Amino acid sequence: MSNTSETIRPEFISAEVDAEQYRPARSRALARGLVVIAIIVVIAVAVPALMIQAQKSDLESDLKRRLEILSRGRAEVIDTWLDGVTRPAGRVVESELFRLFATEMDLSGGDISNLATGGTGGGEPEIPAGLGVPLAAQLPFMSQVLSDFAENAGFLDGYLVNRNGIAYVTSAGAGPLASEQQALAKSVFETGELTFGPARAGPAGLVLDFYAPVFAAQSEPSAGQTVGVLLLTAPIAEKLGEVLTPPPLSESGERLKLVQRGSNRLGQAGLVRILPGGAPPLAAVDDLEIPAGGNLVPFAERSAIGGTAAVYSVGSPVSGPAWWVIQEIDTAAARAKLGGFTTAVSIVAALVVVTVVAAFGAFWWRLSNEHSSALADQFRRLAARIEAQKKLLDSINNSITDYIGLKSRDGVYRYLNPAFARAIGREVEEAVGLDDAAIFGHGTAERLAVSDRRALEEGKPVTVNEEVYLGSRLHHLQISKVPYQDESGEISGIVSVTRDVTELVEEQKKRERAVQQMVAALVRAVELRDPYLAGHSRRLAGFSVAVAQRLEAGPEEIATVEIAANLSQIGKLAVPREILTKPGRLTESEIMQMQEHIDHVATILRDIDFELPVLETIYQMHERLDGKGYPEGLSGDRISRAAQILGACDVFCARLEPRSYRSGIAPETALEILDQNDARYDPAIVEALREVVASVAGEKLIAGLAAG
Repeated sequence: MSNTSETIRPEFISAEVDAEQYRPARSRALARGLVVIAIIVVIAVAVPALMIQAQKSDLESDLKRRLEILSRGRAEVIDTWLDGVTRPAGRVVESELFRLFATEMDLSGGDISNLATGGTGGGEPEIPAGLGVPLAAQLPFMSQVLSDFAENAGFLDGYLVNRNGIAYVTSAGAGPLASEQQALAKSVFETGELTFGPARAGPAGLVLDFYAPVFAAQSEPSAGQTVGVLLLTAPIAEKLGEVLTPPPLSESGERLKLVQRGSNRLGQAGLVRILPGGAPPLAAVDDLEIPAGGNLVPFAERSAIGGTAAVYSVGSPVSGPAWWVIQEIDTAAARAKLGGFTTAVSIVAALVVVTVVAAFGAFWWRLSNEHSSALADQFRRLAARIEAQKKLLDSINNSITDYIGLKSRDGVYRYLNPAFARAIGREVEEAVGLDDAAIFGHGTAERLAVSDRRALEEGKPVTVNEEVYLGSRLHHLQISKVPYQDESGEISGIVSVTRDVTELVEEQKKRERAVQQMVAALVRAVELRDPYLAGHSRRLAGFSVAVAQRLEAGPEEIATVEIAANLSQIGKLAVPREILTKPGRLTESEIMQMQEHIDHVATILRDIDFELPVLETIYQMHERLDGKGYPEGLSGDRISRAAQILGACDVFCARLEPRSYRSGIAPETALEILDQNDARYDPAIVEALREVVASVAGEKLIAGLAAG
C-alpha cells in the first residue's frame, strides 16, 4: 500500500506543476483574446454607425425637399387667394368718383368739422370746384356706394381714411377704427403701396384688413399723390381652413400650420399662430424663430408649433401679410423608415460580437480544464471558430464595395478594407501606415485635409464630394467622415466611408449630351422643312430661359423651359409643307390643321423620358390666361408658369420674324401687342421679357435675327 501511495503522490504533484506551467500561457491567451474582441467590437460599432448615419442623411435630404415643396405650394395658393381678395378694391381706388372726392377732402385738410358745418365759419358753405356740391352733401351718397360695394364684394367693413387716420366715409354698420388701424392707414400715405394688417379676431370670426392707396384725381393710377386710403375688412376663416386642410395623400404625422409676425410699424413683437375655426383663432408662438426680411424658415428639427413633440419643419413666406406657411412632420414618423434599417444593422453587428465573445468564452472555459487533451481539443475548436469568424468578417468586408478607412489624428491610415486597397492599387498591409499624400498626391491630400479638420473640430459627421484620380482615371467620390472616439471619449481619429459615384455622374452626363444632340437634330429637321422657322427655336429658347431667370425660376423649371422651347416646333414636321410656306393668310380649315401640330408633338415625343415636364409645357404653350387658347382651352393657374413663359416669348419671337405672308415688326411694337393683351399674357412675364429685350443678351438675340 505504501509503495502505491508513493507512486501516486509524485504524479499528483507533477500534475499541479503542469497546471502552473500553463497559467502564463492562459494569461497571454486571455490578453490576446480581449484585444481581438475589442478590435471586432470597434469595427462592429463603427461600420454600422457610418451606414446608419449615411441612411439618415439621405432621409433628411429627401424630407427637406418634400417639406419645402409642400410649404411653398401652399404659400403660393395663399398668395393667389389674397390677390383675388384684394383685386375688387381696384374698382373703388381707380374710380374717378372716389378719387375726386378723396382729392377734395385732402385739399380741404381733412377737417371733419367743416363737413358738419358746411364750411370753416359763418355764411354759405364752401362748394369745392371739383364736385360742384358741398362735401357734406356728398357723404351720404359716398357712404351708400361704399356700403353697396362692401356687401357685393363680400367685405365686412369699409372705410375711406384721411391722412390723419380718421375715417370720413364708412360702410353701413362699420365700427370705429382702432389705433393700430389708424397707424397703418397713415403709413400708406407715406409708402403709396397696398398694405396688409395682421389677421385678427373680430365679431364675425377671423378677419384680415388691407389698406389700398387712393391716388389724386386727374393723375395716372398708381402714380399720383396718395390722397386717401381705402380700408377693407375681409373674412378669412373659411378659406384659410380649406387651404390648411392636409391633402389626401399626406404622410402620417404631417401637419400644415400658419403663423404671422406682428407689424414693426405697430411696435408689436413675437409670433402668433392663426387657427381658422379655433377658439381662440389666434395663439401665441414662443418656440419658433422667423428670419428677418421675410425669408424661408430653414429646414431643421425643432419643437412642434403649439406642442412639445419633436418635428422636422420648414416654412415659406406669404407675399403681402407677414405670414409663414409651416410644414411639419413628426420626427418619429419621419424616422420610421430608418428604424428597420437601424435594427437590422444593429442585430447583425450584435450577432457578430456575441458570436465572437461566445467563442472566446468557450475557448477560455476549455483552456481552464486541467486535462491536457481537453486543452488541446479546446485549442483546436477555438482555432476552427476563430477561422470561421475570420472568414465571416472577411466575406462581409470583401462584399462591401464602399471604401472604408480609419485614420489617426495625424492622418496616417490604421485600417483599410479590401475595396479601398483595390481602388488605390495596393495591398492592405502595404497601405496601412500611409497618409493621403502618399496615396493620392499632395494636391488631393490638401483638399481632403480640409474636411478632416472640419470633422475633428466640429466633432460631427462631414460629407464632401471630391474628384480624385485613381489608376490614372478621374473618379467622382462621395466621402463621409465621422470622428472616432476612443474609450476615454477623446477623438483619436476619423472613420471615412467613400462611395464611388463615377458611373452615375458619367451616365448622367451622357444622357444630357444625348438629349442635347437629339434636340438639336429635331430642330434642324424643322428648320429644313420651313425656312421661315430657321433660328426660331434657338431664339425662343434664349428669350424664354432669360425670362425664367429674371422671374427667379428654379433650375428644373429653367431646364424645362429650355428643352421645351427647342422642341416646341417639332410638331410642324407633320403639317403639310404647302400650309407652312403658304404666302397668304391661312383659311379656317388650314388654321385647324396647323393647330394640330401640338398633337403631333405628343405623338413624336411621348416615348422620350426627359425626367422633366417638357411635353406638358409644349402642350400648354398655346393656352391663354383668358381660356381662348388651344388645344384644351385652359385658363389661369391651370396653365403652368413654364408654358406661360414659353407662350409669351413664342408670340414675341414670331412677331419679330418674317413669314411667307408678312414681314417682321419691331421689338417694341411686339411688346406693345403683348401689353395690350394682358388678359391673355401674364403682365409679370411680359415685364420680364421687356427687361430681357433691353439687356445685352436680348440685343444679341435680336441682332442674330437681323443677321439671319
